[in-house]
Amino acid sequence: MAYRDQYAGHQEFNPYSNPQPHASYEEPHAAAFDNYGPGYQDTAYSGAGPTKTRDPDELSSGFDRGEFGTPRGEKAQNFSQYRREYRSENLWTKGGRVSCIGRFCCCTLFIAIFLIVSIILALALWIRPPSIVIGTAGLTSAGTSGIQFQSSGIIVPLEVNISVNNPDYFSVEMKKVTLDLTYPLNGNDTAIGNGSTSDVTFHSHSNTTFTFPFEIDYQFSSDPNYSILLDMASKCGLLGGTQSDLTIDYKINVDLRVVIIPVSPTISNSFSISCPFDESDLLNFIKSLGLDSLSGLL
Repeated sequence: MAYRDQYAGHQEFNPYSNPQPHASYEEPHAAAFDNYGPGYQDTAYSGAGPTKTRDPDELSSGFDRGEFGTPRGEKAQNFSQYRREYRSENLWTKGGRVSCIGRFCCCTLFIAIFLIVSIILALALWIRPPSIVIGTAGLTSAGTSGIQFQSSGIIVPLEVNISVNNPDYFSVEMKKVTLDLTYPLNGNDTAIGNGSTSDVTFHSHSNTTFTFPFEIDYQFSSDPNYSILLDMASKCGLLGGTQSDLTIDYKINVDLRVVIIPVSPTISNSFSISCPFDESDLLNFIKSLGLDSLSGLL
């Protein structure tokens, strides 16, 4: 049986043997854009030409509408015009004579205040607080003879030496210092005396010691049950026990003047004072109150 070629008589396809050339690119005719209205030109094909001017309403950018400042040249021109209009006249002598004098006084006052505050703050950087040492309180030079036994109470004149070391390079003035005494007993603080002094100067880089006078002013009106008198008599050994010091709380208020700055520190502590009374004098005073013995106080 003979084999028959089914592809016999067919022409072989060659893609590179197509005799028909590709269609060449032809520039569209300008007439194709005529229907877009007058004044339209396609610059991509016809080259640079006149462009259509947009209306202000068509501006879509804030920079185009001038919302973000004026151009640099215009700004410089406005600033120069402002200086010509408002800076041409001398501001110091602007206005009448009264305005000029008032302006001068105000400026001088503010400059003076600024200098004073600056000087004070500069000095404050170098200020060191003075150190205060309070000595032991005791009777004055008059001794027990200075004690006054009255029908209303007892007055005991005392004094204490106070040393102040001033390390600063300027003097410190103590205008006034006051002291208040209280007697602590059974959880109660009863006012029992006071003292004051004034006009003491602590010179720069010096140690100053002065005597501060005060007094115990014990009044029966503030102690109707004689509780404080009994406690003092007990610590003085009138009840047969050993003698001990009287404990009296104090509060000192100091009014200092550092340069021109007032300073008011407060010092609180306790004095330990030896029995200031003579045993016989105190006993006679108790008897004068109508009490035959200390047991009557109990």
